Amino acid sequence: MRPTPAEIIEGLQYSLRNDLQPELHSAWAERMAGSMLWALEHLKQRWLHEHELAVEENADLRTVLDSVAAAVGVDAALGQALGAPDLAVASIPVRPWPPASDLIAENDRLRSALDGVVEAFPEERDDAANELWRELLGYIARQTERDDRLINVTPG
Repeated sequence: MRPTPAEIIEGLQYSLRNDLQPELHSAWAERMAGSMLWALEHLKQRWLHEHELAVEENADLRTVLDSVAAAVGVDAALGQALGAPDLAVASIPVRPWPPASDLIAENDRLRSALDGVVEAFPEERDDAANELWRELLGYIARQTERDDRLINVTPG
């Protein structure tokens, strides 16, 4: 369908930048217009990329939670230290490109399970647990990069 949401946002940005901003005569109004341009660009980037990034995050979360389940299955002490985390959420069947709202809700459930693992992870651990800990930290770094792609936008 045309115009696309991204095209609508670009039209709003154009009007704000070229029609309204030149008529603003106070520093406050200029700052507000700049903030509105940033928010519109952020919204456009979310529209264009959020679903793809959520699919990527979902696969990443499932991989890490599978590693947690495998480690807990092999290391009873680690499983006991983690307090039997709820890893059943990772067994929900994968649907290719589900609606964004469903995917975001599923990622929230998966992330909550992973948060519980991180919070319960023992400070003293053997090499296998350290390897799993590094994998958890890797997920956090990758998720931070995904978030940054949506948050750190420059009005265009």
